[in-house]
Amino acid sequence: MPDTEVKRKGGRAARRSAHETPAIVHRPTLERKIPAYELINGEGVELIHDLAMRMVEEIGVEFRDPESLDIWRAAGAEVKGENVRMPREMLLSLVEKVPSEYIQHARNPARTVRVGGRHMVFAPAYGSPFVLDLEGERHYATLDDLHAFQKLNHMAPAVHIAGGPIVEPMDIPVQHRHLHMTYSGFKYSDKPIVGTVMARAHAEDTVEMAKIVFGADFVDENTVVTSLINSKSPMAWDATMLDALKVYAANNQAVLCSPFSMAAASTPASPVGTMAVVTAEALTCMAMAQLIRPGVPMVFGVPAMTVSLKTGGCVHGCPDSTLTHLLAGMMARRYKVPHRAICNCATAKTPDIYAGYDSMWGSFGSVLAGANWITQAGGTLEAGLTLSYAKTILDFEQMDAFYYFAQGCPLDDLDEIFETVREVGPDGHFLGTAHTIRTRVFNHESQSNTTYEQWEEEGRKEAAQIGLEEAKRWLQRYEAPPIDPGLDEALLDFIARRTAALPDSSA
Repeated sequence: MPDTEVKRKGGRAARRSAHETPAIVHRPTLERKIPAYELINGEGVELIHDLAMRMVEEIGVEFRDPESLDIWRAAGAEVKGENVRMPREMLLSLVEKVPSEYIQHARNPARTVRVGGRHMVFAPAYGSPFVLDLEGERHYATLDDLHAFQKLNHMAPAVHIAGGPIVEPMDIPVQHRHLHMTYSGFKYSDKPIVGTVMARAHAEDTVEMAKIVFGADFVDENTVVTSLINSKSPMAWDATMLDALKVYAANNQAVLCSPFSMAAASTPASPVGTMAVVTAEALTCMAMAQLIRPGVPMVFGVPAMTVSLKTGGCVHGCPDSTLTHLLAGMMARRYKVPHRAICNCATAKTPDIYAGYDSMWGSFGSVLAGANWITQAGGTLEAGLTLSYAKTILDFEQMDAFYYFAQGCPLDDLDEIFETVREVGPDGHFLGTAHTIRTRVFNHESQSNTTYEQWEEEGRKEAAQIGLEEAKRWLQRYEAPPIDPGLDEALLDFIARRTAALPDSSA
């Protein structure tokens, strides 16, 4: 596994110190070496495709925005009221303009990522209004929490993307919040950022801040922001999301076009039915972006949630979600576009065993689906309402594990394996061999693999307590990535000017 950890020497004390203050590792974009899981055959993919195309042609998708309707009307689509229909040939000819891969640049060029093909990036949590704090208490998220989670994401080895809207800082007026989200991503990390989308002005301000960091010409020619918009399933895009899409597309910035599907509520109660609806929704959105700026990067995605038929509540972490992710991966490959999925979302309220089960259903589905952009890499509870410090650290270790898993099994050391077995001989062990030291096996840092007696002597710590203690240690050893003082000052000046210009009472 690629690793840039600093090797330490000096006996037991040094090893203890290394465990308590391990070197910070930043792993590059993961190039997946395991095959994507083909859940159904090619004929099945075409059946879902045909069903989605019939929806576009015969039912239509609503675009609840006059400007977007004008764009479709000028392109030759059939527009009646807010309903837009078009022949599949027209839709697919536009989708073909979407790049199969794109590069998103980071403030630090060493952190720049590639999205698409066999490349996978893990991105942070998104938008929780509550946090389960460092003492395990639930409260509204604050600006300090936003910065703290930004720092944790920056330090996570297998998380490639900095935040933006990791949490909603509820102590900041909503109309000013996006400025602080964007600044937090640029200030406390040097990884690529996620943009904000809750108003046209928010998207415009994000682009302007990116121009301060990268330069206007660079932003026009390169992707430096990826943002997320959701449709209003079934079969509708509202003006807020479309405003953000138009701003980012016009400025050559990538957008995750991700229908907000909840199977059995906003989409049919089956993975196939859900996939057909979200395909119709996502492709029409991606196609409209190409009418604004041909070739602008777009990403096909779906959160793959379901709804509880007992309570009506949103559910993450179930077999239907995994099946939907696997289907989405196949559809994205059919259209030759990048694919977005989600991983560590839990319906559970605390970082308990069920939070782990929920997260694993999403994580395995996303990775096996071959998703290129995987959001919610750490900490999400309560179906997205709460972000937990403890679960964030525990999930980050799972992302390290999936990074390792997705590299598969190399076959380039067979001779070395044979010679190592010869060296050890019958009834020996492999702990100290050169092959073991070089190759290693994966270990979870938070996993208790001592005896029961030692675990008991060390305080009988369960996962949530371990996660909290690790989160505190991480924050204590955080070191801010360097940022040019003039650049920092320019960003703060922009925030001050926009805060003064924006009203205090409405978005």
